[in-house]
Amino acid sequence: MTSPSDRNFDDLTKRFKNNIYGTPKGMLRLYALREDFAKFEIGEKEKLSLLDAGGGMGQFSSELAAKGHQVELCDISHDMLEGAKALFAEQGLESHINFTHCGIQDIPQQFDQQFDVVMNHAVLEWLVDPAKALQILYQQVKPGGWLSVMFYNVHGRTWRGLMNGKLHAPATSTERMAKEGIAPQQPLEPQWVHDQLIDLGLDVKSWRGIRFVYDHMHQKIRDRVGLEAIAASESEFGHQAPYKDLARYVHMLCYKPEV
Repeated sequence: MTSPSDRNFDDLTKRFKNNIYGTPKGMLRLYALREDFAKFEIGEKEKLSLLDAGGGMGQFSSELAAKGHQVELCDISHDMLEGAKALFAEQGLESHINFTHCGIQDIPQQFDQQFDVVMNHAVLEWLVDPAKALQILYQQVKPGGWLSVMFYNVHGRTWRGLMNGKLHAPATSTERMAKEGIAPQQPLEPQWVHDQLIDLGLDVKSWRGIRFVYDHMHQKIRDRVGLEAIAASESEFGHQAPYKDLARYVHMLCYKPEV
């Protein structure tokens, strides 16, 4: 059974659609994912099977489906799945997608196959046991396949708080975020996630920070330089320390060696 403590976004679907996916923040996520996948030519030469675990409204999945790939999208939230169904229908991609209502823990019971690509984006930080989730995701990847993991970075949160004058150890969430239910349960330490992936036997090919420029830049400067310039800067420095360590999100792209 899915743990009742894992976050379900049925009550926040509209807010996420409007305040995350429909904003520059969401666009920067998509820029980074596109670039990282393209760097390793994932899905550029052959049609792939993909599992979008905790796929939400399926923005990135829909882009991959539009290239002819076959997607299985699962999510614990009924409302998120309905949003994803509407998006795929709007784009005429129904033949390239199947939807399953389940949590991460239920994936082994729901899918009796392995996939060329497994994606888990902005989900781990909402789970009670992210280490167990990574094990489940790893098992769903074919040998010779890829695991794409994006998660909320504890260092980015702390740095943002310090820059806003919170000169103390940060709480799990701000009072506002806790009240509105949008604070990740446990922002993750990137090195810990990296070590978990290595221990599973994965080869971490790419470690990239997302929104290390945007989130720490004053709004007036954002408006002046524009999103395209910010995205170019994030692309240039996103794989380098210390910049990637201050990002709001981290994306790790991992290869599963063939046996």
